[in-house]
Amino acid sequence: MKHFLEVGDLTKSEIEYVLQLSSYLDETHEDALHQTNVLFCFEKPSLRTKVGTEVAINQLGGRVIHIDPMAFLGGKIMHAKPIPSHDERESLKDTVLNVSKWCDAIFTRVFSHSTLLTLCKYSEIPIINALSDLHHPMQALADFRTIQQEYGDEKIPITFIGDANNVAKSLIEMGIMLGYPMGFCGPNAFGWSKEQVNHYKSLSYKYQGSFQYYDNAHNAALNSMVIYADTFVSMGEEGQYDEKMEAFNGFQINSRLMSLTPDEASFMHCLPAHRGVEVTNEVIDSNKSLVYQQAENRMIVSKGLFTFLIKEKGTLKTIEKTTIYN
Repeated sequence: MKHFLEVGDLTKSEIEYVLQLSSYLDETHEDALHQTNVLFCFEKPSLRTKVGTEVAINQLGGRVIHIDPMAFLGGKIMHAKPIPSHDERESLKDTVLNVSKWCDAIFTRVFSHSTLLTLCKYSEIPIINALSDLHHPMQALADFRTIQQEYGDEKIPITFIGDANNVAKSLIEMGIMLGYPMGFCGPNAFGWSKEQVNHYKSLSYKYQGSFQYYDNAHNAALNSMVIYADTFVSMGEEGQYDEKMEAFNGFQINSRLMSLTPDEASFMHCLPAHRGVEVTNEVIDSNKSLVYQQAENRMIVSKGLFTFLIKEKGTLKTIEKTTIYN
């Protein structure tokens, strides 16, 4: 059994297989998840992750069960008057072991990545990260399906401009593992630590990818085929708004910056976007923008990932007469 909490939980071959399987299932409409049940538990609100993934599971014949995070992760709703000196209805261990007997996987979006690690400690079924403070691997799968649709086998240079956040981390890690030249550009105050940069360099050595840390957006644009952005102020960081807006001055993706990129360059954003902040309307609504293709692919890669983890139990199989490119 495999969990999928971060990009590194899959090998390079498994990532490639999941992307291939996703396309195959989207084209063939096989009932691959027939009679399976997936528990959804979201501490943080979501549109693309929740709706797109539920559609994918439904299309493959599976069922989704939604549960309030307080009932699953805290247990307080299930008991109005907790036992004195106890903060919760029952231990998370008991909750997860019960769910493991009823469901085939748990898909959860959490504030703290440590919550996912605790779930994995007790779970007898796959735990799949819908987003945590440290990683967003589902988004990275959708992003690379989108990139491969646009550029085929070509290992084009990709640069994330903005905050060193969970989306950036998963994107860069997956890109390096797949052999892409990956770049990052952002203010030092909200950039990567020396340890994280060394981690990227170590991955680059292992997978023949590369990592470049750009000191300004101008240089990043000149050397990139894909420019990727995300919100400068993530959910829960509202108290840092003024500080971050000042720090990210000069990192907005606008028409002037995109004009420095090659003619075939693209813009990507995981959404939701704050139009006029990290990206202008002229860019996000242009023919260079792949944002809605990314959103569609969030649904499609869910098909391959859940089938791989639930039905195929994390083992590679042969798919005949299929390609990851449309």
